[in-house]
Amino acid sequence: MPYAQSAVTRGTARRTQSGRYRQTVSFTETEAAAASEWSIGGLPSEVDMVAYKATLTAGAGTTIGPAELGNAAAFTLNTQAHIGTSTLAADAHVNDQTKLACSLGSGGTLYGRSKVDAGSDNSISVEIVIEYGSA
Repeated sequence: MPYAQSAVTRGTARRTQSGRYRQTVSFTETEAAAASEWSIGGLPSEVDMVAYKATLTAGAGTTIGPAELGNAAAFTLNTQAHIGTSTLAADAHVNDQTKLACSLGSGGTLYGRSKVDAGSDNSISVEIVIEYGSA
């Protein structure tokens, strides 16, 4: 089977104490390989990713991450489309809570790669927490 991303589930956007909106977005990747790329559309043009959590749940791989993020499909590193790379070392479960500013432009789509270390039959559960809006 080819790579697939489940439907994106969005939690209710709630205001934080600072007045910004916080929302949890989750999905599952199946048949994931090292270069497989997920996307989350319908986001505001400017968001902060405040948490990236991913767990390798099945497949030939033993580790995932650090995740790479971009604002265009098939983005490459060291270009303006590359937003950043999470700061944690590769592991079977990644919980990176480093705040990362994401400028998504008018398309409002965040792209990313979980970067599994081996195989193309991997399943990965992903949860991302974003904040947006004025404080």
